[in-house]
Amino acid sequence: MAMFTKDTKTSSDDAIREELLKKSMEISAGAKEVGDIIQTKEDKQKSKFDILREGGIDYESGIGLLGDEKTYESKIKEFTNIAKSKYGKLMDYKASLNMEEYSKESGELKILCNYLGINKLFIMAKSHEYKSSQKDTNYVIENFKEYEDEIMRVINVINDYLR
Repeated sequence: MAMFTKDTKTSSDDAIREELLKKSMEISAGAKEVGDIIQTKEDKQKSKFDILREGGIDYESGIGLLGDEKTYESKIKEFTNIAKSKYGKLMDYKASLNMEEYSKESGELKILCNYLGINKLFIMAKSHEYKSSQKDTNYVIENFKEYEDEIMRVINVINDYLR
């Protein structure tokens, strides 16, 4: 009879352990979900800004130039639409070899990039602005693909940030 009691006790202990483990896992999963919900606005901003940083955008200098995060957020939202429009115009002006207008569009893109901390695209836009103002169509044509790729990459980074 003692063995019967011991076996019953062992299987009862195992059942209790399994139940406790199951509850513990549920609590852990729930705690993670609650932790995600409770995540502070500051934490969310940090992770959003990490997207920009990892994408090569120096948002800190942009905030420094624009004055505050709210203004920066507003301007970065506008950037994707403006950049898409400028990209379309750049393609048209390159195709028609209209270097004067190409230079203006590159110059405007350069200024936007400077204020938002988009440094690599800023440098490229500056070069394209200068070379096109010098009527260097060979430079524009030979380097447009890299310029185009960087414009699209930056737009994608910002879209990821805005999600």
